[in-house]
Amino acid sequence: MKRRNLLACGERVLVAVSGGIDSMTLLHLLHTCSGALKITVGVVHLNHQIRPGSAEADQELAADICRELDLPFYPVMASARQYARNHDLSLEDAGHKLRTEHFEKVAKKYGYDKIATGHHLDDQAETILMRLIMGTGLQGMAGIRLRKGKWIRPLLFTGRIRISEYARENNIPYREDETNQDTAILRNKIRHQLLPLLSGEYNKNVKQHLVQSAAIMEEWDNYIQNKMAHLIQSYVNVITQNKIEVGISFFRQYFSGIKIRMIETVLSRLDNQEVKTGYHQFDDFSAWLENSNDSSRFQWNDTLYSLKKKQFIEFLKLTTAPEISQTFEIIAGQNYFLSGTGTALSLRECSREEIVFSKDRMLEFIEGDALKFPLELRTWQAGDRFLPLGFNHEKLVSDYLTDRKISFPEKDNIHVLLNKGEIVAVVGVQISDHYKIREKSRLIYKIKLKIPENGT
Repeated sequence: MKRRNLLACGERVLVAVSGGIDSMTLLHLLHTCSGALKITVGVVHLNHQIRPGSAEADQELAADICRELDLPFYPVMASARQYARNHDLSLEDAGHKLRTEHFEKVAKKYGYDKIATGHHLDDQAETILMRLIMGTGLQGMAGIRLRKGKWIRPLLFTGRIRISEYARENNIPYREDETNQDTAILRNKIRHQLLPLLSGEYNKNVKQHLVQSAAIMEEWDNYIQNKMAHLIQSYVNVITQNKIEVGISFFRQYFSGIKIRMIETVLSRLDNQEVKTGYHQFDDFSAWLENSNDSSRFQWNDTLYSLKKKQFIEFLKLTTAPEISQTFEIIAGQNYFLSGTGTALSLRECSREEIVFSKDRMLEFIEGDALKFPLELRTWQAGDRFLPLGFNHEKLVSDYLTDRKISFPEKDNIHVLLNKGEIVAVVGVQISDHYKIREKSRLIYKIKLKIPENGT
């Protein structure tokens, strides 16, 4: 830790303790060395509410060790499953974001300089392989950072075997997470199947080589980040806090890795938080830049977009939230006009014999058994979610429209039909799987859209 300058004399370090062997070992090490290092140690624990019973036992162990060592203990409780659903994330990503958010809040509130986690060499090797399998760039190949802002990983150059030996030698209590054996989880499958295969059949030092490669990638990434700071300062025009210009000829001269980093840097500055863009979105942006007309619009997310203006790309942020649309009550047998489009919508009861399934989104059939009239009709809003037909998980309406290549201004005028607050259909796009026709459906309704002829 001294050689890597992870901790300075007099610093306060908050140790993230899950109750597992890695974090309990890290806590033992830092507490044992706290006098020599002249640091102050505190403990934070997050109960993800994923494993009822086990999660409470994990928290109890962390609390017990803090009482034994007379250390400050800061327990936090948050539902990772709920967070994953609300933000359309995997359970692992949701847990990571919750830990980051809550631990940084605790560190700020109680005056801690650093946050230490128990990530080690094996975690690093697993992370790099997982990112390679899922697709990644230079930043992803750099893996888990030894330090990033307040965050430090003192065990990153130590493997799982040595940690286990140290825990046994020092009688360190810990709890096993039973989900670590579940190979349905990608990280566990890599840990229990892929890495043993690679080290046994190809190279026994594969973990060390992966970690060394990550260190090299991190150096390259840091170099590019410094280079990017110079480019942004010298060649990117900050017009206002909500508008940044980049010259098209300047942008085109760099390879994709630099371009993606430049876009992410500009968007993050506009949004005042980290913004990431995937390669597919960058590929769509590149095609838009080369083939679109002046003043055309490329939407990054609900609030960030780009305009092509002669020799510049304008990156912009909406200065105000979109106006919440008026909600109209909908009853069967009436015609309604969708605001902003002039399109007519009708909803009426029909027989099963009238059903015609096709790719025509102007005509949809839905089950009406659970409908409670009047229904509601309005334009979609940020945060709206629904279960698209054929899906087994919900999607944000905004993400679904983007996936369907529906861009602004058409995206602005998309309407949703709601039953007691639940989306029945994204009108003209897709119905909800909850309202699909089934064999036992008693009531059936037809949603029909009609575009007026000659724009009238």
